[in-house]
Amino acid sequence: MISEFFSQLAFNLQHFVFIFLIYKVTNSNTAVSALIISFTIPSIIFSILAGVLVDRWNKKAVLFNTNIIRGLLLIPFLIPNLHFIFILINTFLIAVVTQFFLPAESAIIPLLVPRRLITPANAVFSIGIYSTIFLGYILSGPALLILGDQKTILLLASLFFVSAIAIFFVNFTQKKKKILKESFIFGKLSKSFFSEVNEVINFIKKGKKLTKALIVITVAQSIVFTFAALGPGYVATILNVEIENLSWIILGPAAIGMIFGAIYIGSINKKYRNEIFISMGIVISGIVFIFLPLGSKLASKGFVHILNRFIPGGFLDLTILHIIVLLSFISGIANSMVFVPSNIIIQSQTTDEMRGRVFGFLNSMVASFSILPVIIAGGLADVFGISKVITAMGIILFFGGTAMLVKNK
Repeated sequence: MISEFFSQLAFNLQHFVFIFLIYKVTNSNTAVSALIISFTIPSIIFSILAGVLVDRWNKKAVLFNTNIIRGLLLIPFLIPNLHFIFILINTFLIAVVTQFFLPAESAIIPLLVPRRLITPANAVFSIGIYSTIFLGYILSGPALLILGDQKTILLLASLFFVSAIAIFFVNFTQKKKKILKESFIFGKLSKSFFSEVNEVINFIKKGKKLTKALIVITVAQSIVFTFAALGPGYVATILNVEIENLSWIILGPAAIGMIFGAIYIGSINKKYRNEIFISMGIVISGIVFIFLPLGSKLASKGFVHILNRFIPGGFLDLTILHIIVLLSFISGIANSMVFVPSNIIIQSQTTDEMRGRVFGFLNSMVASFSILPVIIAGGLADVFGISKVITAMGIILFFGGTAMLVKNK
């Protein structure tokens, strides 16, 4: 848990620190999209391979080494005035290493707890992730303002190193699976690798629930990446505040909502079907996306003034920012309603031997299907405006989630 905390904190801080830096330099949604693509492309190229190898390797060693390497790869960012292209290349390399970290982290839970405790353990795991999302997202802007660029990079590297030290002291047992020496010949994958990829694809095809869960997470994560590309521009152009305020206006409240949602779902999961949670989460996300661009219009009309009349003693004068914070919190709850049940389905529907490869396949799917929406959304936002793009995303999510909810009932 300690290792997960520091590693995920560094991971989430890193993403938005880089996004802030890129947008401040370029003032372009397209440039932010390019940055996001630089850390999603490695998932397409390496995630399936990483899943296969992680299933064969010692997962503790994978977690330790990937944290050390990511910390070292951050050191070049201490050089002032780095070129935009160099930032993209180094971000790409960090993402490559992360592809080996993610399946090892996800697959390690069943090795630490008995099968009957997978659901509560996954809830605790999700709470840990969402807690670091909260801290990482909300601290990314202030870190840059208070520490400056170079000290913030040092902080990120230090967090990865601390995570590596923490995982060193974790003890668990796993079944050993030998790595065939002939797996690689002159940098090309042998038939052994492709047969294992075919094996994981066939395994996924046989499980209807597993297939649906993988598709849901892929679509949901694509939406998250797309909004991440639009976030700085949304704050700067629609809310008219400095982009560092994205941390406490949107990211922080959303992360708190994720934590709250994960705790709640973990406590009542057995009472309701996972599919119902997922469908409702998508519908709620769609509603939030539709209302986000309307925040300023609601604040300027009688709606907010009417609400202020019911607040005793003038304790709080509602503004557009309060509305956006509330919407962000609700979106966090909605996200947890999608991700937590989907992860529970995946973990319960996979075996120890296949789990790493399945999560590797998931990472590849997420990256593959995220690139086009991120590119399109960034370009459309620069041409037609962020409000129209976010509203369109909300409408699609609302009707898609409604159709799923009707089908699952």
